[in-house]
Amino acid sequence: MNRKLASVLGTLVLGAAAVLVTPGTAQAAYPTCNAQKVKYVSGSLFTYQPYYTGTGSRNCVMGYGAQSNGVYALQNAIDFCYRNISVDGIYGPQTRQAVWDVQAEENVGRDGVYGPVTRKAMEWPLYEGGRGGGFKGCTEPGF
Repeated sequence: MNRKLASVLGTLVLGAAAVLVTPGTAQAAYPTCNAQKVKYVSGSLFTYQPYYTGTGSRNCVMGYGAQSNGVYALQNAIDFCYRNISVDGIYGPQTRQAVWDVQAEENVGRDGVYGPVTRKAMEWPLYEGGRGGGFKGCTEPGF
């Protein structure tokens, strides 16, 4: 009986430990965005979006503590298209809350972490001919 109880308790402890150390699905599946790139929407209209330089993919994630030009691009989009936010390239509590708010407004899962689902759902600032004076408005490109 004691051996059986010890076996059950051991299994429960191992199962709980596995749950505690397993990274979230979105974070485990994608690399961290570490830069920004120009993404053409149509003709000469473009936006800046975060991406991962290792693959060139925009399918990447950013969360609390990240610091990069990718964070800068995200903050800039939130500042232009949603609400005022400091644009400093640091994913701190203000950015996490702003991403949470964007996710709520766009009806996607709210976790305060930027990833492909948030990217596709959110609005991005459109430019034509450069950032300075070239702002044309915001769009939901879905890409």
